[in-house]
Amino acid sequence: MDRKRERLIWLSAITAMLLILAVILLSPVASAQTSSRRNTQEYIRDLEAALYILQSNYVDEVDPDILFKGAMDGMFSNLDDPYSIYLDGESLEQMTDTTEGKYGGVGLYISKDRFDPDNPYGRLPYVKVVSPIEDTPSWRAGINAGDYIYAIEDESAEGFTTQDVSNRLRGKPGSDVMVTILRNGSFTFDVKLTRAEIEIPTVKSTVIDGRIGYLRIIEFTPYTEPRVKESLIEFSAQGLDKLIVDVRSNPGGLLDSVVEIADLFFSGGVVVSTQYRQERQNKIHRAAPGKIVPSSMEIVVLIDKGSASASEILTGALKDRNRATVIGETSFGKGSIQQMIPLNGAAIKLTTGRYYTPDGNNIDKTGIDPDIAVEEPELTEAQALSYASLLQENRVGAFVNENPDPSSTQVDRFIRKLQNEGLDPGEKILRLMVKREAERRLNVPPIVDMEFDSVLIRAVEYLDTGR
Repeated sequence: MDRKRERLIWLSAITAMLLILAVILLSPVASAQTSSRRNTQEYIRDLEAALYILQSNYVDEVDPDILFKGAMDGMFSNLDDPYSIYLDGESLEQMTDTTEGKYGGVGLYISKDRFDPDNPYGRLPYVKVVSPIEDTPSWRAGINAGDYIYAIEDESAEGFTTQDVSNRLRGKPGSDVMVTILRNGSFTFDVKLTRAEIEIPTVKSTVIDGRIGYLRIIEFTPYTEPRVKESLIEFSAQGLDKLIVDVRSNPGGLLDSVVEIADLFFSGGVVVSTQYRQERQNKIHRAAPGKIVPSSMEIVVLIDKGSASASEILTGALKDRNRATVIGETSFGKGSIQQMIPLNGAAIKLTTGRYYTPDGNNIDKTGIDPDIAVEEPELTEAQALSYASLLQENRVGAFVNENPDPSSTQVDRFIRKLQNEGLDPGEKILRLMVKREAERRLNVPPIVDMEFDSVLIRAVEYLDTGR
């Protein structure tokens, strides 16, 4: 790099950083808060001086791009907000690929872990899985919401940012990447993921027992509302008067999309309100007049710890307005709104507001509690060890590789063998592991599971009995 170009890059870095500091520090609230402290110009002068000293005096020549990115990452990490980040040009391009619906990778939505006083593990220094994307390599490999990325290609992921993880997981379709997963904060296992071109699905639907409409919303994109509408019209044409809306492991998506979908359930009234630091940006989103879901249709919404953001907006609207009964476990708890702010070929993804359900609740970091809680019983210590060993040794995967469509007799024999070896997390769990592993190999896996899906089974029972 010649000296002239280096100086231009350095000056551009300083200018961009000073601009960001000015935006942050010169806002009305910030100005009031810092009136009794050092003033803004002092911070800016010190920052400029530090950059100059590093460039001029550090023992080795330093790339100004690295200094600038490090300073930006440091500023945003001190916000203690996993959703506010600096995106350099490459990261911005990757995010654009994702939001447009296709990208090359393994199919994971991730977030930096945050402190949870009710979590016995506290805050772990790893990136957390919000949810795997259905029908992708991560989903087929059995990665779950709540897992942690412990290592990638034997490199510890401790302290990695979400962008660090994303950069390592992306790659040429068909190439492999070895990921070590930390589950339940207690044991790890390796999964080999073959990267693919990820196409994000949006909606799946079916009819259960010829009498209950089942609608799974996988993500809220510009293409989701037409497909939801199509399914709801089909249910009505069949004369169905019961509906299950499943947003489990739905990481969210676009605010406009979820408001459009709420329009199908409500005729007028509040869907969600948004509040920003600048009051003039506050907005109340209301449903448009007219709806296609009749008031007589009984609705159940299914949620879990992977239900986040836009899926929580829809759930909150249906729950607060007494339009649905919510079944499952407490949702993820993402009640904030992010905005992309361009910056010299890069961008800042910044939390600028919060959303509130029709009853005025902000569920950020708390989530939405179900009306009827359904949680799987916790494993004993011995069962957890057996479960960990099965994952680490990939015993179930090896069995399904040898028996792609195992018969009941083959499954029974396999389970007895494992139990005789002392590998017994519980017979139900073993049968579920075999079934899930076999289904992940199918090109078109079943939409519902009325054998092992306890939340769905409970929802059907509630719609049948009213309790």
